[in-house]
Amino acid sequence: MTDKQPKTTYRPHRRGTKTRWLWLPSLMFGDGVAVSVLVLTMVMLRRMGLDTADTALAIALLSLPVLLRPLFEMVVTHFWGTTKVWILSTQFISALSLAAVAFTLHTSSWLLGMVCFMPFFVCSSVFYNIALHRFYIDTSQRVHLSQVRQQISQGMHLSQVHQQNPTPQQDTMVRWCDGEMVTLHSSTPQHHNTTTSIMALLFGCGVMMMIAGNMEVVTRNIRYSWSLVFYVMAGVELFLWLWHTIFLPGGTHGYAKPKPTMGLHRGEFRISLRRMLKRKDDITALTFFILFLLPETLLALTAPLFLIAKPHNGGLGLSPQEFAFTQGTIAVIAIALGYTLGGKAIKKHGLCRWLLSSALLLAVPGAALLFLSYNTAAPLSIVAASLAAGHAALGFALSMVKQVVVRFTRNMPDNTLRHAIARTLIATPFVIVGSLASLMLTIADYQRIFQLATELAVVPLIVSVFYLYLTRRQPQAE
Repeated sequence: MTDKQPKTTYRPHRRGTKTRWLWLPSLMFGDGVAVSVLVLTMVMLRRMGLDTADTALAIALLSLPVLLRPLFEMVVTHFWGTTKVWILSTQFISALSLAAVAFTLHTSSWLLGMVCFMPFFVCSSVFYNIALHRFYIDTSQRVHLSQVRQQISQGMHLSQVHQQNPTPQQDTMVRWCDGEMVTLHSSTPQHHNTTTSIMALLFGCGVMMMIAGNMEVVTRNIRYSWSLVFYVMAGVELFLWLWHTIFLPGGTHGYAKPKPTMGLHRGEFRISLRRMLKRKDDITALTFFILFLLPETLLALTAPLFLIAKPHNGGLGLSPQEFAFTQGTIAVIAIALGYTLGGKAIKKHGLCRWLLSSALLLAVPGAALLFLSYNTAAPLSIVAASLAAGHAALGFALSMVKQVVVRFTRNMPDNTLRHAIARTLIATPFVIVGSLASLMLTIADYQRIFQLATELAVVPLIVSVFYLYLTRRQPQAE
C-alpha cells in the first residue's frame, strides 16, 4: 500500500481551513465507529444465544490486535509514503467485513462468520487509527519548553518569556502549574475531534442499538434484526469510504506534519526501549499506564453483560432499547462531560492537583454497579442516574490519563513509539482481565466482581501517590 510517490510533502496547518471540515469530522466519526461495533457485537452475541462467559471471552479475544499497535506502527512506518491510501483501504476492508458478518447472521454458521470476519474489522480499525494520527492529525505547535523552564527558573516573568520565545501560533499559551507546564488554547481543535467521536458512539451504541431492539419487536426475528444493523454499519463505512475518496487530501500532499518515527525502524526499537527503561520518570509512567485503570478492567466487559443479563442470573434484564438509552446514550454523554471537566481542571490547576482526586473517583463506577446489583428491580431512571455518575467519574479520570500520556511523549524524539507503547499498556489489563472474565463469571457473581472492583480503587490511589512523588522534581522533559 503505497502512493508510489518518491516524496511526500505536507501542507501547512492554516491552509484549507474551510475544506478541512469536509473530511476531519468524518475521519473522527469513522474512528468512533469501531468502538460502537464492538459494543453492538457484545449485545448481539448475547441476543443470539451465546452465554455470558463465552461472550466476554470472544470480545476480549477480538481486542487482541490493540496490543499489537507498536508492530502496526512499524508497518505504517515502513510504507511511509502512504497517506490517503491507508484510510481508504482500511475503511473499505471494514465495510466488507461488516457486510460479511451481516450476511452470515442469516445462516447456521453465524458464529463461524463472526470468528472469520470480525478480526479483519478490528485490525483494519487499528491501522485506521494509526494512519489518522500519523497523516491527518497535526500536533499543535509548542513553545520551546526547555528555554521557558530555564528562564522561569531564573525568575523571569511569563510575559517576558513569551516575548523572547515567540510561537508561530498566536493562540498558544502556557501556564506553570504545580511545577509543570500546561498548554492552553491550542490551535488544534481537539474538542471538536472529541465531539465527533462522541457522536459516533451515540449513533452506534444508542441509535443503532435502539433500532435493533425495535426491529426485534416488529419482526420477531433476532437474526434478521441484527443482520440489518450490521448491514447499516457496513453502509456507514462504505459511505465514509466514498466521501473520503472525494474530499480527503492525500497523495503527494498529506495534511499533517511528518511525525518522528525514531524507534519504529529495524534495530531502533530495542535501543529506544532500553533508553526508556533507564529513566526513572519513564518507568513510573509505564507503571502508571498499567495499574491506574485497574478497577475499570473488571467492569469493561462485566458491566454491559450485567445490564442485559436476566434477573434470575443476577442482572438487570434490560432490553436492547433500555440498554441503548442508559449505556449507549446517558453513559456516553456522562463520560464526555467528565472528560471535558477533567481537561478544564488540568488547564486551570495542573495535573498534580487533581490526580489523587481522580484516583478516588475511580471507586464510583464499581460502587454504582454494586448498588444496582443489590437493587435489580430499580426503575430505569435510577439505573440511568447510577451509570451517569460512574461514567462521569471515569471520564474525569481518563482526562488525567491522557495528560500523563502527553507528558510521557511530549518533545521526545521517539514520541510516536512512546504513544503506541502507552496506548498498548493501557489496553493490556483490559484484554487480560477480559480474557479471564469468562472464568470469573463462573466462580463469582456480579456482586462479588463489583465489590472487588470497588476495593481495587486503592490501587490507582497508591499508583498516583508514587507517580507524584517520583516525578516531583519538575520540570521534566515534556
